[in-house]
Amino acid sequence: MEREFYVDSLRKSSFKITPQRLTVIDYVRDHSPGHFTAEKIFNAIKEDEPTITLATVYNILKALQSAGTLKSLELNGTTWFETNTRFHANFLCTVCGNIYDMDIDEDSLLRSIDVDGNMIEQASVILKGVCRECRRK
Repeated sequence: MEREFYVDSLRKSSFKITPQRLTVIDYVRDHSPGHFTAEKIFNAIKEDEPTITLATVYNILKALQSAGTLKSLELNGTTWFETNTRFHANFLCTVCGNIYDMDIDEDSLLRSIDVDGNMIEQASVILKGVCRECRRK
């Protein structure tokens, strides 16, 4: 995605555009598609943006999530952010720690679940195992 996509999303959600937000947007854009933590971004940009704090990076990522341009997921006690906002599964390799997106059909998944009268508004699928690369080693 282009920088303007993220900037426009923030503006439409009433967020101001600051130099720090632009720095985080540039990181997200340059690493898209992908999965990243606030800590990873903070460590990558703190030299170029010395006044930024980890809390600020986290708040910017939450603003991007609120604007609909990022999703987040919890894995092993860590919050990961991702640019793929379509419905999909996340596969965590238990050997190398990489996270991969896997396409799944949302309608088929929801039809296969007995919801017992409940209304599902959101679903998150996390699969854990050994990735292809690690299996080859």
